[in-house]
Parts: sequence; structure tokens; C-alpha cells
Amino acid sequence: MMKIDLSTSEKEQLQLAVCQRLVNERSYLSQEELRHDLRRHGFDSISQSTVSRLLKLLGVIKIRNAKGQKIYSVNPQLRPAPSAARSIAEMVVSVEHNDEFILIHTAAGYGRAVARILDYHALPEILGVVAASSIVWVAPRDVKRTALIHKQINYLLMMH
Repeated sequence: MMKIDLSTSEKEQLQLAVCQRLVNERSYLSQEELRHDLRRHGFDSISQSTVSRLLKLLGVIKIRNAKGQKIYSVNPQLRPAPSAARSIAEMVVSVEHNDEFILIHTAAGYGRAVARILDYHALPEILGVVAASSIVWVAPRDVKRTALIHKQINYLLMMH
């Protein structure tokens, strides 16, 4: 992973976005599990107190899952309602790719809106787009061009 120097506020915003995405995608029983995953996502020196502060800022609460375990969850009352007034860049948390496909992580509730934007632009290099609430999966027509399509999507979604 490439190291990028970020200001303190940019780093905190990125930590918040990644933390929110992880809490939305996985079931965490402890802050230590979440801290471990944040480290895997490039926040090597993140402390337990920083994780605690991020959870507080995000309004994360503990709820019981179907197995009766207490897990961290974004408080449904604190989730912002999807708004058409939001800019595209505000809807998109991250755009990443491997050799075969591109994943776009969005703020909760914006996955389908971002997919519609891609569909509207009908990039010929894109074979198909599948969307869920907070993630968009993009299949390139030719996997040799995945990195190029990733750049095109970043530009289109103003993530450059």
C-alpha cells in the first residue's frame, strides 16, 4: 500500500469512513477486533482510545445479534437519511480494485444512486454494475483494463 501524507483532519475523516464501513460490513464483539481490522486497512498505529473516540463520533452502539451476542452497530436513529442534495463525492467513501473488478464503497443508502450514475454514463468499458445499499460492484468488459476503468470511475465520481 502506498503511503500518503494526510493532514490530521483528513486522516480522521478517513479513519471515520473506514471505521463506519467496517462496522456496517462486519460484526465486531470488541473494540480490539475493530482496531485489528483498522490496522489491516493501513492505520498501523491506531490506539484503542482512538477507536473508542471514532465509535463515539459515529454514534455506534452495542446491539444483540441473532445469536444473542452484543455487537457494534451504527445507531439506526443517527444514520442520515439519503439526500439527493448530497454531492457525488460525499456519497462515495472509497473506490478500489483488484485485477478483476472494482468496488465502490458508499455512505449507507447511496450504493444504488452511485450505480445509476455509472449506468447513465454508459462507459463502454464496463460490462455490468451490481449495487447494494452501501457498495457497488463493477465488472470490466476486459480485465486487462481494470486499472484504467478504476481511474475513469474515480474521475467520473470526482474522487481524484
